[in-house]
Amino acid sequence: IKVEKKDQKVIEKALEKNFNFWDYGGSIGISLDETVTVSDIKDLIDFFGVEWVEPESSGIPPSLVRKSAYLTHPVFNTYHSETEMLRYVHRLESKDLSLNMSMIPLGSCTMKLNAVAEMESVSWPEFSNIHPYAPFDQVSGYLELFKDLESWLSEITGFEGISLQPNAGSQGEYAGMLAIRGYHHSRNESHRNVCLIPTSAHGTNPASAVMVGMKVVGIGCDDHGNIDMGDLRSKVETHSSELAAIMITYPSTHGVFEETIKEVCEIVHLHGGQVYMDGANMNAMVGLCKPKETGADVCHLNLHKTFCIPHGGGGPGMGPIGVASHLIDFLPADPVCP
Repeated sequence: IKVEKKDQKVIEKALEKNFNFWDYGGSIGISLDETVTVSDIKDLIDFFGVEWVEPESSGIPPSLVRKSAYLTHPVFNTYHSETEMLRYVHRLESKDLSLNMSMIPLGSCTMKLNAVAEMESVSWPEFSNIHPYAPFDQVSGYLELFKDLESWLSEITGFEGISLQPNAGSQGEYAGMLAIRGYHHSRNESHRNVCLIPTSAHGTNPASAVMVGMKVVGIGCDDHGNIDMGDLRSKVETHSSELAAIMITYPSTHGVFEETIKEVCEIVHLHGGQVYMDGANMNAMVGLCKPKETGADVCHLNLHKTFCIPHGGGGPGMGPIGVASHLIDFLPADPVCP
């Protein structure tokens, strides 16, 4: 919306009415979502001194307006308390195959129980529903939370840089691999596009590597689930000039602590590659050792496994990444608020 008065005065007046407008320098932006009520719209229109006119129609074509009854199934009219609803949902859950009934190929085995008391705070109106682009002077509490979490994760992992932007472990992988790619490009080594991945790796590893434009080369494993060091050396020598990274899960998907982890990192570094550690199994080592101590350059954490946030299933959750100092400049940023 173009305004005749100076933008800043309009924005300041709007703040008095609890409106946040976006300053485009010559015009202001207003975005509305499904949480905005008719009352909010009326207040907004009144702010600009425009007369409210009741809409003549609902905007829904008559042919699409429901004329039949809805929510007629007994399930919608049977359970009238939280306990009854919880038991109903549990009965539905028991019809599916789950971890407490059988072995299933899902990495949720290290997930924590999220108590209702822990989850309740997420729904507090004083805490939830903050707009991602709310002015910094309105979100000092959030900024303190972010700063504290970044500091703690930095201490836990040993990495100098932390990004909380990835919304899931899979997105953490993607962000970490983009950081590695950006690092190589900054050194005029954009030809480095080969990513070594053990055949025991989780499927998201090769998927993330391919998404950032890398070619995946598999590394064999021995009978105990360890990386075959002979095969690693052979592949590293073959792809030395184009080696970008290795993605390694520690401890491995087999549940094995690779005794040669530091040697693996040294070999890859010697040939110009970076080491991406998949921290999905960090629960087994947190508080005992730090990913950076192994020689890794970047590592993501699944907070729903090692810590106790809800499982995001690809988001919204959090899969923060830690990076060594030389990769900090390549962490994800916001294109609107860098």
